[in-house]
Amino acid sequence: MLYRTPTLASVVVYGTRWCAQSQLVRRYLERLGIPYRFVDLEEHPEAVAQLRWWTGGYASHPTVYVGGEVLVEPSLAELERSLMRRGLL
Repeated sequence: MLYRTPTLASVVVYGTRWCAQSQLVRRYLERLGIPYRFVDLEEHPEAVAQLRWWTGGYASHPTVYVGGEVLVEPSLAELERSLMRRGLL
């Protein structure tokens, strides 16, 4: 699958499979029943350019895109607030 830019209605988690924080965010979304797309930065290195643009030059992960809002290394509370603002919770 080719890398795609997210839409305003989507939730996308950018990270790596070995990153504990990325795994935590993914499990949290699954527990809440929130559909999301996972972009593994090792499988899709072209996505790193998007992350660097969003974060001012860093490839921080997890980075979570929630309907137009970009969260860099969010806590679960920050992620929950973003989901609520977007009407996803």
